[in-house]
Amino acid sequence: MHTATTNIFDYFEEAPAAGGAGALWAARPPLRPDARFDLKLVPRSPAWQTDPASLAALERIEGERWVDVLVRGPQAIEVRLADDWIEAVGGALEAGDRGEESFADLAAGQRFSVQFWDANATKALHVGHLRNLAIGNALAAALAQAGAQVERRSLISDAGRSMGEAMAGVMRSGRHTRAWPEDNEKSDHFVGCCYADYVAAGRSFNGRGTEHPEDSLTRELTMRDDDADELLRRVLSGERQALELWYKTRAWVISGQRKTLARLGIAFDRVFFESDFLSEAAELTACGLRDGRLRRREEDGVVIYPTGREDFDEFPLVRADDLPTQHMRALAYWMAAPGLEGMTSIQVCGAEWVSHVICRRQLMDELIAPGTGQHPRHDIFHGMVSRQKRAVASSEEGALLIDDLTEWLEAQIDATPHLAAAIGSSRSSERVAAQVALGYFLPRPVAPRIDFEPAKLLHGSDSPGWDLVRARSRPGELAGAGPSPAQDPDYRFAVVQSELHRRHLRLAVERLDIGPLARYVTHLARWYLEDDRSGYVERVVHTLLDRGACGLGVEGAP
Repeated sequence: MHTATTNIFDYFEEAPAAGGAGALWAARPPLRPDARFDLKLVPRSPAWQTDPASLAALERIEGERWVDVLVRGPQAIEVRLADDWIEAVGGALEAGDRGEESFADLAAGQRFSVQFWDANATKALHVGHLRNLAIGNALAAALAQAGAQVERRSLISDAGRSMGEAMAGVMRSGRHTRAWPEDNEKSDHFVGCCYADYVAAGRSFNGRGTEHPEDSLTRELTMRDDDADELLRRVLSGERQALELWYKTRAWVISGQRKTLARLGIAFDRVFFESDFLSEAAELTACGLRDGRLRRREEDGVVIYPTGREDFDEFPLVRADDLPTQHMRALAYWMAAPGLEGMTSIQVCGAEWVSHVICRRQLMDELIAPGTGQHPRHDIFHGMVSRQKRAVASSEEGALLIDDLTEWLEAQIDATPHLAAAIGSSRSSERVAAQVALGYFLPRPVAPRIDFEPAKLLHGSDSPGWDLVRARSRPGELAGAGPSPAQDPDYRFAVVQSELHRRHLRLAVERLDIGPLARYVTHLARWYLEDDRSGYVERVVHTLLDRGACGLGVEGAP
């Protein structure tokens, strides 16, 4: 006889019908507590009432010791679970047992590399990066909770035209000889301002018109013989003073970005630099030109890969002066694939990189020798973050930085009595700001662009992160409500909801999608906040929300 020893929803998915047929009934929980039933069973066969196998499976379910009452209806079956099962599962949750060891089989033996924070070493992180960080960090956390071995990775862009522009901007500031910009100035903010000023001052080059300052890939292709190009040439030639400026500029930005990441509770296991793969890029270029896979354009000397695609027919890889573009630097990194043997690699990036990834993968497939194999690769593309319908770009004036956003959140919470009261005295505004900012993006569909305004983060109807923080901050009562918690429909509902975490975590592993898990946790938090709950219910829900926060990667915020 089958018993619900692990998860009640798994029972219905895994319990076969007689003769080895697949499961004939699916279990669905109510969206709100219902005193009449805890589950509805939905038949997989439309003719279940006359199907002997469906009826036999229903009888076996009705005979399970954890089933109290099973009521047959014309469209569905209502099930009330046994009180002792409700109290046994609920009691463990009340005691703070998250039961996370029971999830470890979902991805046991699997190894993943989740790559995000592929930022430029030229500026501070803005809210567009925040969506990337939230998605990548949450996916890594969910996979780890499911029992996988997870490595968080980042590839820092530090060798292109934008790096030269940042260095040139620092030089023009006159502060390049200092050991640190200023004691009270965040170093990545300083470099970002220098970079933006330099780009803005050079929007018109050689009479060719004004370029969009954020179009760094286009700017990479044009040789201008300005300070930025000259500094890059000196760095690549190994000139000492240029190298010192390059290292200093990069270190200032990365140091500042890491402080931002620490504030969000995000850490990386391995960080790579595009400059580490310049020799591989040169070798790929030489081989590609030699075998005819790549060609050099006559009009400007740029080395391109003819893709054969109508939407992106030429993939520019190397400038006329042999400086590799970001396309080539990324190609060199992924061709080297350092340490990815035996792993499934996942890259999280903005939807504006779709064409780049498609062309890069196409070229990689041509370059990799037949029979050598490749590690499994997956790309997750998210829509851009915009403000007032305009995409966020950090080299433009007014870009909203993550640091500014979290500081604004902290100030709003500290200065507003009802907001401060919502989180109580046990949580700092700094910790709350990080969780609210990350949680905002998680339940939302990944593909569409998000129109973002900071004020949305503190409105419960539009801020999943704020709902989760408020629900987790709500103090639990010491007392219960009545002699038996199983008589409380809210308690029964919460206990049954606890069994759904595993289902949504499985989807995160199978689909590499944290949306279902995030929406489940958000729904639970919002239901909990709708009304006063008994002490029994509060203790159960607190455990569930803590477990959900861990699976979404927002528990680790400072």
